[in-house]
Amino acid sequence: MKTLPMTSGFSFHRFLQVTRRTLQIKRRTYTLGYSGTFIGLYALWLLAMLFRVGPAEAETSAMILGIGILIYHVAGLVLTATTFSELQSPDSASQLLTLPATTSEKLFSSWFISFILYTLTTLVVLAALLLLMFITSGLFFGESFKFAFGITALEPISNILTYMLYNSIFLLGAVFFRGNNFLKTAFSILLFFLLIGIQSIIFINLVSPDSIQTFSRFPFGLQGELGRLLLQLIYTLPLTALFLVFSFFRLKNRQVV
Repeated sequence: MKTLPMTSGFSFHRFLQVTRRTLQIKRRTYTLGYSGTFIGLYALWLLAMLFRVGPAEAETSAMILGIGILIYHVAGLVLTATTFSELQSPDSASQLLTLPATTSEKLFSSWFISFILYTLTTLVVLAALLLLMFITSGLFFGESFKFAFGITALEPISNILTYMLYNSIFLLGAVFFRGNNFLKTAFSILLFFLLIGIQSIIFINLVSPDSIQTFSRFPFGLQGELGRLLLQLIYTLPLTALFLVFSFFRLKNRQVV
């Protein structure tokens, strides 16, 4: 049996081994999740088309894709919150903690699966669903729509950036909390926004309206869809990196090797 030597640096081979191990453990969950979601969304689209729920075929397809994006966010965050579920059980914690891989390899493997691989697979599945709806509408309903319309309706860049940020937060929650990781992380986010909201109300009452309008125009005068995406990119990347660093040190404190 081939063995991989332990080194203090990052090993791509060990990263692959950890990734394969996680995918093997969760293979059934991912398979059932994707297949069930695909069939369920397609069946919902067929019902909407048969009973003419919605103004037009293109809008109906966009609605179904919107539901798919919602499932992408919610299901992805639930799976991310359970990434380190082995740490929560005394029977399985030792298996993960003593796994012959460094902290960075374990964390990067978890992030790779829960964000990169999960996102790419979701986009492929949604594109396949859109193609199937496109073919079905032309063959059986005598209607057609532009395939690019459905892709645009996904708003892939904005949704991916949003999920990337929350994925890093829930990944930290998966390492930090002990049990009920998803609920505890979601409550922490809700509490954070509540505190921000209270501070914003206080700030608005203390500052004049003219100053608030000037402050709202501060982000480099970015306008339009491109400006909004650039602004989202500016604050998403640093925050994502920050939460991943927090996750690294938290996991390292519980690490054995």
